Amino acid sequence: MEMNQIRYFLSVARHLHFTRAAAACNVSQPALTKAIQKLEEELGGLLFFRERATTQLTELGRLTLPSLERAWMAAQEAKEQAERFQSRGSSPLRIGIELSIPTLLVRPALAVISRHCSDVDLSMRQDGQADICAAMLAGELDVALLVETEALNERLHRWLLFGESYVIAFPDDHPFARFDQVDVHQLEAECLLLSHRADCPARRALHALMKQNNVQARREHLVGNQEQLMELILASFGVCVAGEQMPLPASVASRPLTPDPGARRIMLVVAAGRPLGPTPGLFVKQMRSRAWPQPRALETGVAA
Repeated sequence: MEMNQIRYFLSVARHLHFTRAAAACNVSQPALTKAIQKLEEELGGLLFFRERATTQLTELGRLTLPSLERAWMAAQEAKEQAERFQSRGSSPLRIGIELSIPTLLVRPALAVISRHCSDVDLSMRQDGQADICAAMLAGELDVALLVETEALNERLHRWLLFGESYVIAFPDDHPFARFDQVDVHQLEAECLLLSHRADCPARRALHALMKQNNVQARREHLVGNQEQLMELILASFGVCVAGEQMPLPASVASRPLTPDPGARRIMLVVAAGRPLGPTPGLFVKQMRSRAWPQPRALETGVAA
């Protein structure tokens, strides 16, 4: 059953005259008649009584008329929705941010979007990489910021934004403030503040460095988010590892770690082959065009 067949049937049902119905549909009468006949074959019976002067709906025609009217109206509504979608000035923006990547990084791009798209629907989700990737492939997220790993799904298209090294953050009156860098063995006397998520990249990087150097901290406190990390540092509950682009409160200082655990690469990621709406497209453009900082190791010439 084709939509033109439904359109021609509804026109004949309205005009009760094949010639006038064909003219209303801007087709020839033979073409309209042929389409009606094909529809009758599909439905298994005549839809109209054709008489010399008049045309009337058959019982089958009257029975199917409401359903075909609904089908035509639904098709028209879908077409109108598609046209509105294609011509829209903004679209929802759903951002995923991996654990330990600061939300601050997307602020400049969002500031531009807020000036251009005042009615945008924005949602942000911070989660582990596996969960964010699954949400993107399921169409639940438009774009994400992730730490590059070998396990990053090949169905995701990615751009490098910047690299950064890990640092140790602590209260500015902590003894670490006297040093240019913090040796990993100095962490044995400390309480470490870590994400409660084992898939947090910063937590994994620090644990790997400590394991390589046979270091075990005095105690570990697990927290839910970056804000809690900073609050516990300010309360002198411990120190934490963070990417060097992490914004720190005025009373929190940071130092590089030695041995250097290596720079991590922050990627902007979208689902490969999936068209972006206007707002996610603008977000990607803004994120890619920004002059991102280089990691400390690259600035100083130290091997990462």
